[in-house]
Amino acid sequence: SIRHVLHRKKVCLALIARQQKCDDPAGSLDHQWVTRWLDDVGLPQYKDTFLEARVDGRVLNFLTVEDLFNLKVTNLLHHLSIKRGIQVLRENNFEPSCLKRRGVPGERDSLVVHTDVVFWTNHRVMEWLRHVDLSEYAPNLRGSGVHGALMVFEKRFTAELLASLLSIPNSKTLLRRHLAIHVKALLGQDVILEKRTAEMEP
Repeated sequence: SIRHVLHRKKVCLALIARQQKCDDPAGSLDHQWVTRWLDDVGLPQYKDTFLEARVDGRVLNFLTVEDLFNLKVTNLLHHLSIKRGIQVLRENNFEPSCLKRRGVPGERDSLVVHTDVVFWTNHRVMEWLRHVDLSEYAPNLRGSGVHGALMVFEKRFTAELLASLLSIPNSKTLLRRHLAIHVKALLGQDVILEKRTAEMEP
């Protein structure tokens, strides 16, 4: 008689995990941890619906597009944000400490390792924007769903899209170019090349 579809899913997944008796690192992350993770991926506006659905790490690992619609996540970019956020957790065995919320004190942009960017939270991306003299626009990333894994893994996530999300006017061409140069330096040549190839595909 469990009415909420995701409550039913949670119970089913817990039963399966118990029967299979296999290593289940996602199962150790409770629903409170998932609501904090929504802050990390820059989507705090969905905390209430995820909390109501009691989405824990195990359910998060098996979320479908239909589940996201049930959780009132209808924005495509937000779907992709959650997808890429889950991807990083899976690739790191749902180790909760893998995400980087802050830069190392005194760390210069030239010392940032490209492969570390996938672990950056929304807050860390905002911090980086302040370091590259875009403090005025950094707060616009709150609730955007932008985090490191989205920037790296999502082939169609470009500097132009980031500029739009930051609400940098099209007329400010020098500022947009400034952002593009820093995005390229941050992500590295290989990632940028993959994105350009994706842009040319139909």
